Amino acid sequence: MQNKRVVIANSVGIDSRGYYIMHSPSRWSQGVKNAKDLFTYYPWELAYLSSLLKRDTEHHVKFIDGCLEKFNLEQYKERIALLEPNYIVMEPSTRTLEEDISLALWSKEKFGTKIVFCGQHATAYPEDLLSRGVDFACQGEYEFTVLDILLDKSLDSIRGLYPNQRRELLDVKLLPFPEDEDVRRIDYATPGEPNCEYLEIQMYASRGCPLMCLFCVAQNLYYGKSSHRIRRVESVVEEIKLLKNKYPEMEGVFFDEEMHNADKNFVMELTSAIKKAGLDNLKYNAMCGHWTLDREMLEAMKSAGYYKIRVGVETADPMGAIGMRIGPKNRLDKLEENLKIAREIGMKVYATFTIGGMGSSKDGDRKTGELIQRLVGEGLLTDIQVSINTPLPGSPYFERVKRMGYLLEQDWSKFDGGNFSVVSYPNYSKNEIEENFRYVLKCYDEGLKCQKEFSFKSKLSEDVNKFELSSMKKILFLRSNRMWQVELTADLLKEFSEKIEIDVIGQPQVENILKKLPCVKKIYLYEGGFFTLDNFKKQFDSRFDKKYDAVFIFYNNFRRVGYSEVEAIANSIQAEFVAGVFPDGSLKINHE
Repeated sequence: MQNKRVVIANSVGIDSRGYYIMHSPSRWSQGVKNAKDLFTYYPWELAYLSSLLKRDTEHHVKFIDGCLEKFNLEQYKERIALLEPNYIVMEPSTRTLEEDISLALWSKEKFGTKIVFCGQHATAYPEDLLSRGVDFACQGEYEFTVLDILLDKSLDSIRGLYPNQRRELLDVKLLPFPEDEDVRRIDYATPGEPNCEYLEIQMYASRGCPLMCLFCVAQNLYYGKSSHRIRRVESVVEEIKLLKNKYPEMEGVFFDEEMHNADKNFVMELTSAIKKAGLDNLKYNAMCGHWTLDREMLEAMKSAGYYKIRVGVETADPMGAIGMRIGPKNRLDKLEENLKIAREIGMKVYATFTIGGMGSSKDGDRKTGELIQRLVGEGLLTDIQVSINTPLPGSPYFERVKRMGYLLEQDWSKFDGGNFSVVSYPNYSKNEIEENFRYVLKCYDEGLKCQKEFSFKSKLSEDVNKFELSSMKKILFLRSNRMWQVELTADLLKEFSEKIEIDVIGQPQVENILKKLPCVKKIYLYEGGFFTLDNFKKQFDSRFDKKYDAVFIFYNNFRRVGYSEVEAIANSIQAEFVAGVFPDGSLKINHE
């Protein structure tokens, strides 16, 4: 068999509209305007495939990540042109399809490249992709399907290759450690996932989940059934050791699989092995199911170095829970029981919620906002994520809303759970869903204000006095984090002096909230997504020559990760100093 040049390529990193792509095809992908510092997820299944091909074939395999390298389409073409691949393997989501297929078809035209598409969209629409020039559409888990293609096996015998029968779920114990040669896994930690508080490498100790939620891409498309498969504990520990030896700067691990704790015995054995190996000096956080937690498991995790768990709650609405088929996730009594144990032992908890799913209603989703506000306010939840429930093609949710006439969009770029609703129900419109999305995020802010007000303002007051800042008269806020932090800071500064004047550069969606802040004199609306220096200059340079005593930046993490563009803007403004406000209320002063 002749050796081939094979490129394993993650998605294009910047789409044609300037949106930076946060690609997670087995969950949901999102685009963010002008987000130069945007983190990207480690493309775990492509990464396992890359290592598998390098181990089990003689082909020349190269792994490229357009999201990590922030490639637009033209930049990606330049990189591909250096390799002239015989095969290109990609895992496009519906959100990224058009950019990804443009890249692959360009390579096919230029170099005669064979195109292999895998993952969510390939599983949902194999015939459409083949009609557009894709050579192979792999359905479900695809590592061994692609391996068989590249071993030149008879195509009609390869399970998982459309139109053949789907492949049985693989044994995760047979896989090598994922790709860490052509990309450095530590690079995905800078900037890392926003709720990772340390320099954490993404890892996968298991695969799958026992549930079959209506909207879930991983379970319905990749696995096709309820499943949970665990690796050998010894292998997981060996991988942690290998990563720590290779990257001494590594501070922890983010177990980003579907459900880390589906098997209690596995968690108990893993936490024991972590301690025995002396790896409990690292920090761990993990995606978990809240309904399988108990005190024994939580205490074992805490003792092994786990500092945070992440749980899916989805909704507080019983009808929404039924419609979305989330099963025991809706056991809110069990949730609160475990949240109280976690708070007692010092384990942080991050929860995910979703708005506008099947069975939801305007009032029901508002109940979710009220639950979030209470749980966050009581310190039972540390952080949350809210998404707009998006019916990705191939999922039962997509088929249902399409059949019932609730689906509004066929523009795949709108299938983005961080920005748009693509459905409208008879009693719950698209606009109401998007309005509730903003309402629930506001509830989160109100909960954080309640939870943090005393400690945040106490620390901020201490540092204002320490740095002798009480004489400030004219201040500019760059609204670079959630509103609770901005509001509490404005309240505290007003307590120091009624004469302080605050100007704010903020986004249109928070204009009405900004107008209510004490001491605010002028609001400058920043259009176009995340702060960037170039965009700031385009919008404000000709009319922004004011001088301030201080410019305030609001950070969502203590390492200032993801804030280089905000800092560049602050340093471009005439001010005596730049003040960084951190999540605990502490200040860092820069006089440069």
